Amino acid sequence: MTTTTRKQIQVSRLSTLREVDALQQEWRELEGRCREITPFSTWEWCQAVAGYYGGGRPLWVMTLRDGGDLIGIAPFAEKRFGGLRVLRVLSSALGTYSMADYQDLLLAEGREGEAVDALCDDLAGRPQWDVLHLQELPAASRTGRRMKEFAASRGWPATLRPGSDVHRLPISGSWEEYRMTLSRSTRKDGGRLMRKLVAERAGSCAEVDGDAENVRRAMNDLFDLHTQRWRSIGKPGIFHDERRRNFHREVARRFAERRMLAMSLLRAGAETIAVKYGFQANGTRYYYSAGFSPDQRWDHFRLGLVLDLVVLKDAFEQGVRCVDFMRGDGHYKDHYRMDMHLNHDLLIFRSRRSQVQYRLAHLAKGARARLQRELAERRADHSRAA
Repeated sequence: MTTTTRKQIQVSRLSTLREVDALQQEWRELEGRCREITPFSTWEWCQAVAGYYGGGRPLWVMTLRDGGDLIGIAPFAEKRFGGLRVLRVLSSALGTYSMADYQDLLLAEGREGEAVDALCDDLAGRPQWDVLHLQELPAASRTGRRMKEFAASRGWPATLRPGSDVHRLPISGSWEEYRMTLSRSTRKDGGRLMRKLVAERAGSCAEVDGDAENVRRAMNDLFDLHTQRWRSIGKPGIFHDERRRNFHREVARRFAERRMLAMSLLRAGAETIAVKYGFQANGTRYYYSAGFSPDQRWDHFRLGLVLDLVVLKDAFEQGVRCVDFMRGDGHYKDHYRMDMHLNHDLLIFRSRRSQVQYRLAHLAKGARARLQRELAERRADHSRAA
């Protein structure tokens, strides 16, 4: 652990998984003091990412303290790209596409500005990085703009650009009032098809409780249904590899223990035919993924629509303040009158040279990807011709 001090705020770098493990209780306590906290900023998510996806990469988990009081955590990890040392938010799992729909720092409410300034001062004194990359910063986050201002004061090139679009439904009023804002066909089909499923196929819907065995079975159902559906259209889906499955098994188990798992099953008799997988934090439900049976028996039941309306109704009835369907294809989300917001993507470069080198590395990566696609298409053409 290395430490610097800015006025009364002390900044330290944790570089080992053991040090991150030891921070668990304080990390959880800080979550309760943050203005907004998503599941992807929790100790459970970040520690699991470090364990499953760290791959020996250097950790840069920065803690900020006022005396002994922990007021901030900036959970970074280092990734090499194009010969550069890039600091990425740990929750992303460090891939090209972030596993976390939202990334941000954990900063105690009312201390955000001074904490960001202290962090940036500390990073300025550490020469072991070239690029700082924060993906998927929530639209309401103050982190990106504050860090961009600091970068400008240091003469560091920086870009704050639009990221992914996300879809949120703030909840107010009653379920019936909200339901009447939906299109007539959405209202009619949702209710009719659920009644039809109950009458003809012994359909039912239930939330997954916190029992470890029930969570394990529900996750296996999710993996199977999600993968079957995507393979039916020639794509792998996000749960095709065992490491990704084990990661989410671990995360779901941990969130269930904290009563932060939000997971619903749609069944026909004893058979699970659809699963909605998500989390709950700070009065918001975040739905991360889903799986639906591609079996033709269910083609006329619109399982996605039925299950979405079930979980939305449940959110109204349980007093949830917001439902977040996050990133991804927004077409079906339009049915539910959700608000669309843009995340932000922040890049800070230590120098003009690192900025140019980073851009050239991205261009080279894109060229390689295009070449690989062309070669794959040619091989497919040859196979069809043969």
